[in-house]
Amino acid sequence: MKRQRGMVLLTALILSLLLGLLAAAALREAVLQTRMAGLLLASSQALEQAEAVLLAGAARLAVAPPNECQLCSPPADSHDVNAAGGDWQAAGQGWFNLQNLGQSDRAAHLPAGTQATLYRVTAVSQRTRARHVLEAVYAQPADPSQALQRILWRQRVQEQ
Repeated sequence: MKRQRGMVLLTALILSLLLGLLAAAALREAVLQTRMAGLLLASSQALEQAEAVLLAGAARLAVAPPNECQLCSPPADSHDVNAAGGDWQAAGQGWFNLQNLGQSDRAAHLPAGTQATLYRVTAVSQRTRARHVLEAVYAQPADPSQALQRILWRQRVQEQ
């Protein structure tokens, strides 16, 4: 009888240990999912910020278009911007850079032969935890009755 009690005690301890390990694994998974949800929220908020800044930059084009640029490559420092200055202008939730890419008669989404000035707007979200950089190219047809039109959009990822 004593031997059976010892086996029951040993079995109960082993089952308790297994349940404890199972609970620890479940807790670890819950913490990991919570962390992932937080990162997803931060990323989506940063994307919304960058979209708002992109629209602010496009609105700025209508008011004060930039002069044609000499070196028209995308800004290399876009993932490291922390304040307005240089070519970067502040918007409510981030910064934007405007570039005049020059004239073209082959802009996408415009009739062939339509003369248009192309502008690049690069927008950076203010959040540093999950920073987003968006870039759009707008075409302003030479005919003043036609509105500014977005012809290209992309999200830039940081190169390592």
